[in-house]
Parts: sequence; structure tokens; C-alpha cells
Amino acid sequence: MSTIPITLLPPVTLGGNQTQQSSLPSSFGAMLGQAIQGLQQGQDTANQTIQQAMVGNVSVTQAMVAMTTAQSQLDIATSIQNQAVSAYQSIMNMPLS
Repeated sequence: MSTIPITLLPPVTLGGNQTQQSSLPSSFGAMLGQAIQGLQQGQDTANQTIQQAMVGNVSVTQAMVAMTTAQSQLDIATSIQNQAVSAYQSIMNMPLS
């Protein structure tokens, strides 16, 4: 029986010790890169689980859970992308006076 790892971004802390803060990405670009890498890993895991279900090594239920998880991750990423584009457009439409 195969388990599907769930990857989440680390929580953002405003205070706390240095060991927690040193594990956080140093820039927004690094954090975005980690999020995209986690999304890709989720998609790859779902594809592998589906292939294993087609062969008969994994139950159909596990494959459906993996597909649903991957779809949820993709929906969240798409929503974040849409919000970022909307924010950019709002900033670009601001008057310069």
C-alpha cells in the first residue's frame, strides 16, 4: 500500500528562534520556486499512483484520492496566479499623480 506525501509550505513566523527561520526561503522567488516544485511533485505522485492502479498494485480509491489532491493543488495554484495577475493589473492602472 502506497502513501501519498502532502507537501506544504512552511509556516511564516514573525518572531521565533533562528533554527525555524533559517529553514524558510530567503526570498519570494525561492518560496515561489519551492511551491511550484511541490505542485510538480504532487502531479507526478498522482500520475504514478494512477499508473499503479491501472496495473493493479494500488486500489482505485487511492488513485482517486491522489487525483483529487493533485487537482486541489492545481486549483489553488491557479487561484493564486489569477490573484497575482489581478494585483499587477490594478497596480499598473493606478494614476501617477
